Amino acid sequence: MNYEIIKELKTSKIVVIKIGSNILVDKDQDLKKDWLQSLVKDIQKLTEKKIKVVVVSSGAIALGKKALGKKNLNNLHDKQAAASIGQIQLSQSWQTALSKIGLQSSQILLTAEDLESRRKYLNARNTIFALLDLGVVPIINENDTTSTEEIRFGDNDKLSAVIANAISAEMLILLSDVNGLYTTDPKKNKNSKLLTNITVINKTIEGYVNKSKSSFGSGGMLAKIEAAKLCMQSDIKMIIANGLEKNSLKYINSENATWFIPQKNIRSRRHQWIWSRSTKIGVLHIDEGAAKAVSKNSSLLAIGIKKIEGKFFRGDTISIKYNSKEMARGIINYDFEDMEAIKGKKSSNIKSILGFIREDEVIHKDNLVLIS
Repeated sequence: MNYEIIKELKTSKIVVIKIGSNILVDKDQDLKKDWLQSLVKDIQKLTEKKIKVVVVSSGAIALGKKALGKKNLNNLHDKQAAASIGQIQLSQSWQTALSKIGLQSSQILLTAEDLESRRKYLNARNTIFALLDLGVVPIINENDTTSTEEIRFGDNDKLSAVIANAISAEMLILLSDVNGLYTTDPKKNKNSKLLTNITVINKTIEGYVNKSKSSFGSGGMLAKIEAAKLCMQSDIKMIIANGLEKNSLKYINSENATWFIPQKNIRSRRHQWIWSRSTKIGVLHIDEGAAKAVSKNSSLLAIGIKKIEGKFFRGDTISIKYNSKEMARGIINYDFEDMEAIKGKKSSNIKSILGFIREDEVIHKDNLVLIS
């Protein structure tokens, strides 16, 4: 190919590219082989510049759905069956396309549960680094065959952002069926304006989001904005770009895509991992004194806790709320039953109440992340 890659890609060492189902699979639920081969040539262009590439690819469920001969997947088991069948075709297609240009691929299937465990998270991170050092292009997807609704990412946008954070990528590119984020739905309003440069995600930006979901995928613009939040707080540039055309990377520029530029208050990789973990399982409601202490980067003590919600266990990430508004998240040191017993009590009384003490803090400041 005779074209120059964009400047921001040239200066990147690691790039993550996320491919949506609607980009890779056509309306008849067949793989777009010509499109895939064109993207692989784009990837080749990057690797020639010594840029390491990780791909997060959707499409397994859509491909498996056709193999099963079903128009609709009515329950989780049908989706898991479709994913199991479609994942084979998806992986083989990537392997075939990359091998034609002399690149080796690998398959990595992950669940949200895998990345919520710090040990498994680091294992996945190290595996990806090892593959990249060997010149392999990892093809990553959520393991929809084993994920349940309660533990799944739900879309590959968030997964790709978590992966980008884990491997310290400089850029995440989300290839979509639109150029990026518009002020209104461009498919319904010809006067809609493309937002090309976003430096902060506020209520105005969130108000532009079209919350409708794609026909094959499980994400949508809302999921992409959530991914952007993760990236911007990890010093990772993120782009939403149109991937419908062949050689999609060739046409990305500052005027035809939405660029998300990292914020100044960058979180550490560990804090970003904590912030990205699920907090559905528990909430701590704290008083004014605890809220002031937490806001000043102090540890959370039992005495400042007014009420708890949910069944959580030591090591889980918990939402911390003051006046019903989430202000922080952190890794809890005690199980929910123990927390119920020691809430509102002094740290010096924990041992006499429980018969043991793990830590003086309910959540240590090193494991606590403020919500910006």
